[in-house]
Amino acid sequence: MKLTTGAALVLALALGACSNMDFKKTKSGMPYKIIAGNGGTKIDTGNIVKLQVVQKIRDSVLFSTFKTGLPVYVPIDPMAVRPYDFTEVLPQLKQGDSLYTVQLIDTFLAQSQRMGRPQALPPQFKKGDKIETGIRVISVFKNQQEAQKDQAAEQNLAFDRDTAVQNQLKKDEAAIQTYLQSHNVNAQKMGKGTYVQVLSPGTGATIDDGKYVSLKYTGSTFQGHIFDTNADTSKGHTEPLVYQVGTPGMIKGFDEGIRSLHEGAKAKLFIPSILAYGPQPPSPELQPFENLIFDIDVLKVSDQPIQQQMPGMPPRAVPDSPTVRKK
Repeated sequence: MKLTTGAALVLALALGACSNMDFKKTKSGMPYKIIAGNGGTKIDTGNIVKLQVVQKIRDSVLFSTFKTGLPVYVPIDPMAVRPYDFTEVLPQLKQGDSLYTVQLIDTFLAQSQRMGRPQALPPQFKKGDKIETGIRVISVFKNQQEAQKDQAAEQNLAFDRDTAVQNQLKKDEAAIQTYLQSHNVNAQKMGKGTYVQVLSPGTGATIDDGKYVSLKYTGSTFQGHIFDTNADTSKGHTEPLVYQVGTPGMIKGFDEGIRSLHEGAKAKLFIPSILAYGPQPPSPELQPFENLIFDIDVLKVSDQPIQQQMPGMPPRAVPDSPTVRKK
């Protein structure tokens, strides 16, 4: 894969601006160069940094945030620093700075040998290769809450811009509307495309962004097959699902569907596949791009974390969901 314009600019900035500067090395021996920006916010321990990242080997791109459409968010934690990795250098940077690093494949092999864990090279790597990484610090957030809000906004933008995702959403919505009409269901469209049928409105606090909720749920296919539930013992877990609305990890359609429900409400969510698990369902009981129904019972809504004895189970999002695999 060749570099996109944006990705090429990140690497060009790192490579071009550094041409007359000597490399430094981290404690683990990784060569790097820092290109100062406009003197923005300094990165401190506890911050979360928003990065554009391009990583290449020879003429091939291994990873690019310009390809995924989403920046990377990295917490600054000394305990999480990985040797021979760009995380070693992040605390030295400021908002607007750029970083160029070089990781030698031979060094990776030597390190694994010293640790007694010799590794075979992946097929795309060869001895003598080097991984070049260009990084640009876009923003510095003081805490996780600020970063999560920005990340949600970026995810929404990426969702709206993805043509394949939008095409799939149209197919999903047509199928859901056909189902609702054939079953005489009166449901309201929420957010990006989840339909909500309120069975009992409830009288307690309203669910909105940042609230903590405790829920009972049953997830089923449009054919009536139950693939998960905590409403009975059939799936081996009965503890309420507890989570904070608007935080990463929950499938998008579930998160948007419960908003505006009240404590004590009972409802059905009709979720488009692309707002659920898309092409990567976590269970063999589900097909790729399968629309889902969730029966919801809202037990509690709170401004403060809700204690539970055991962690609630899915509906958690799978990595990078929702996405459409592009050919």
